[in-house]
Amino acid sequence: FVMYPGADEAVVIEDETCEVSKTSLTVPLLGTFEVDMDEQSSKMKTRGDKLRRYLAAHFSKAIIGAVWMAINVILFIEHFILYWNEPNFYVSFARGFGEVLNFNCSLILVPVLRNVITYLRQTFLYRFVPFDSNIMFHRRIAWTIAFAAYGHGISHYLNYSTLDRPYASAWTTLAGITGNVLVFIMIIMYTTAIDAVRRRYFNVFYFAHHLFVVFFVLLLLHGKNFWIWWIIPGVCYILERVYREYRAKKPTTVFQVTNHPSDVVELRMGKKGFKYTSGQYLYLNAPYLSVYEWHPFTITSAPHEEFVSVHIRAVGKWTKGIKKLLAPEEEGTLEINKQKGPDGKPLIRLDGPFGAASEEVFKFRTVMLVGAGIGVTPFASIIKCLYHLKKTDSKCKIEKAYFFWICRDMTSFEWFQTLLRDLELDMKETGNTFLSINIYLTQRLKEEIREEYKIQQEEMELDPITRLEARTKFGRPDFDTIFDELKEAHIGEKLGVFFCGPRILSKNLRTFCMTKSPKSKKNGAKFVFHKENF
Repeated sequence: FVMYPGADEAVVIEDETCEVSKTSLTVPLLGTFEVDMDEQSSKMKTRGDKLRRYLAAHFSKAIIGAVWMAINVILFIEHFILYWNEPNFYVSFARGFGEVLNFNCSLILVPVLRNVITYLRQTFLYRFVPFDSNIMFHRRIAWTIAFAAYGHGISHYLNYSTLDRPYASAWTTLAGITGNVLVFIMIIMYTTAIDAVRRRYFNVFYFAHHLFVVFFVLLLLHGKNFWIWWIIPGVCYILERVYREYRAKKPTTVFQVTNHPSDVVELRMGKKGFKYTSGQYLYLNAPYLSVYEWHPFTITSAPHEEFVSVHIRAVGKWTKGIKKLLAPEEEGTLEINKQKGPDGKPLIRLDGPFGAASEEVFKFRTVMLVGAGIGVTPFASIIKCLYHLKKTDSKCKIEKAYFFWICRDMTSFEWFQTLLRDLELDMKETGNTFLSINIYLTQRLKEEIREEYKIQQEEMELDPITRLEARTKFGRPDFDTIFDELKEAHIGEKLGVFFCGPRILSKNLRTFCMTKSPKSKKNGAKFVFHKENF
């Protein structure tokens, strides 16, 4: 036992088993304290377990993050020391932060090279690089740029204050003028990128973010060595944008438009050479509504189908515009087979496909698919594709799929219920039971309404809410029990868990995957978590 300075004595109190349980520590002026060693040990063990679970789940992120941070620190220290002999240390700070800016302002383009990332996902690098976290990395680089820009600017202004003509240095030199304009542009880009603004005023975010073109032009003028850092990622990004524009110009035919209930529009399209896999997404542009505005949508058709489909819910200006432009006024399907819009421009332009975490679903024998709210959309293509493969491809690796759909209000997803209904009927006819459907309604209902539903479920052949044989359950899933059951049912297997939905549920599922996975395969199934960024 280690004695603390100033302590009179340390007394170890032993129980009958001679194990240390409490320590009494007497400190002058403060008195005697009892420390519960078991409690402290338990807390340390819990923290250690959390750290181990975090590293197990985010090992590649942690390694890449550590390397990135180390490079930033090294660059700062190197240039701080390099300029140490300047008249004051403000210059050293400014140069250190400036080099951090050179590195990060170039690196920030890499996570948004969508085509490059989609290609790399298909290589061995996917096992080591968390490509699905590209937007998160993009944001962290952005905040590092903001921090470094603040330090760079303040340091320069403190240096200017020591000169004879501080105003002239700050506002009449090329570096001073471009630096101040860059700060102004950053303020616009950062404030409009806040989630609350981006989600509500997407057009404002979109056009403000494209000030990055002006930003990089000014940055090339501002820093004499920045071009060395920028040249490779910058040229790659320019080529990426040129390729996207070239690919988007290929004609897209809109075959069919279906107006589903609850303001959901389904587009069925065709494009020569467009090949995709289940779980991927694409970008749509309607020149009649906006030439520059592109929006991402999950592909809801399966690769074996002769069309590409997306489901669009009319909730914003652009999506409402799409419904007004294409969909019939009443619920139903309209065959249009058009390429041109009312203004003679392409009716729809399509860019993609781009990769997503759900592509990995076909690498497992057993999968658990969890969709919450609008996060159910990516699983439309996956479930259709899985069923098609089970019917036509004897080499299909997947033997069992557990599908969990968690939704507060199902009225917005009638189209998905229809898909499940058709699939359920087909499985019943063929005797194929590879898919287990589990639906949870989290909407708060009065007790008498719930009881009425339960009575109807017992009396009716089909569920009164979804019209499926699978019964709707009320409340949230008991994933603790669900994971235990799957762990016992699939001993020795690697079970893929694929989720799309709210962040808090994602964290819970990731934790279950880590805590429920045994150290030995003999003790149960190992759960491998994949999160869809939606």
